[in-house]
Amino acid sequence: MHLPDLQGLFESVKRLHSLLTDEYEALKTQKLDAFEALQQEKKSLIETLSSSDIAQNPDQPTDPKRLEELAKHPLWNDITHILEECKKSHQRNELLISKQLDAIKGALSTLQNQDPAGSLELYTKLGRVKSSRRSILSDDA
Repeated sequence: MHLPDLQGLFESVKRLHSLLTDEYEALKTQKLDAFEALQQEKKSLIETLSSSDIAQNPDQPTDPKRLEELAKHPLWNDITHILEECKKSHQRNELLISKQLDAIKGALSTLQNQDPAGSLELYTKLGRVKSSRRSILSDDA
């Protein structure tokens, strides 16, 4: 019975986890060049993992003995644990990207003066609502 190269798989999974951590740091510090540089290696690693012998081969039916032997292998538990960590890291990175995109969209909306809730009210030093200058600057006056 042939078992896949679990040591090679383990090394690939560890590298993916490391890349996801580096990706988070690049996103957190807004180093987009570093983030972009990581994407090709990450894509390559994911392709390698998805084409491994562990991915079910349609030509080869699932063998219960093979699965049992695989599950008993000492590295298998480590691989699945690191893959769970990779999943969490990916979700964390996705959330950070979403928050950054929302912040950018909000800033663009403010700059373009597309406030869907209406006009922005400003207050004076005395706490009174400052009169809007939009009517002066626009053709409404």
